[in-house]
Amino acid sequence: MTPFKTLTFSLARTNLRDPSTMFFTYAFPPALLVVLALTMGDQPGLNGHDIVNDISPNVMGFGVAFVGMFIGATTIVEWREKGVGRVLRSAPMSVSSILASALTVAIVSALVQAVLIVLTGFVPAVGVTLSPWALLTVVPVFLGNLVFYSLGMLVGLILPTVTAVSLAVMIVVLPMGFASGAMMPLEMMPGWIQTLANFLLLTYLLDALRWPLTGVSELSDALIGLGVTGVVGAALFWAATKLMRWT
Repeated sequence: MTPFKTLTFSLARTNLRDPSTMFFTYAFPPALLVVLALTMGDQPGLNGHDIVNDISPNVMGFGVAFVGMFIGATTIVEWREKGVGRVLRSAPMSVSSILASALTVAIVSALVQAVLIVLTGFVPAVGVTLSPWALLTVVPVFLGNLVFYSLGMLVGLILPTVTAVSLAVMIVVLPMGFASGAMMPLEMMPGWIQTLANFLLLTYLLDALRWPLTGVSELSDALIGLGVTGVVGAALFWAATKLMRWT
């Protein structure tokens, strides 16, 4: 087995043993979709769509952002606190390969999370209607995880403890979820929030998800969202590899 595969499987086992990671990755997002569908399902959606079809991409995007950034940040901090970084650096792997291994685990987790959300949407009480292009959702899930996991790694390089990075993720992702339209349609927001949304990464991830998943937005919006998340994600991952510290 190659060093990349060995490290990837080791990191995956570590994640599977962490109760908080398991809960927020696999249990919380589907549960949130059910709660929102039951509480808001009788309200009209935008542009003639059922509101649950607006909610589903939002829940998926918020889950990708929150979990990706949280795992990215805590992974770096735990490596530093436990001295794992020095061990990894002595392995026959480049910095980019080591970080790509950790990113691979996060991406697989995000894809499993997305599948669970889709399966939850099939529950009659939820009633999500998928678009014919739903399988293409794997692309924005991948790119969204690249963006927010890389952002999380940069946060982990700056802040010293797991408690600090956990608080930072909350401070960043929760307001971003509100201002990007993940919590409430942007059309209902004040004008300044709608303007702010144009500068938020989660806005573009949601745009990239809505068209393939449930068809509640235009293809052009999805393409712009994919372009922004792809370019920014690559840039952030590159920055993380260059700034990575092992002590």
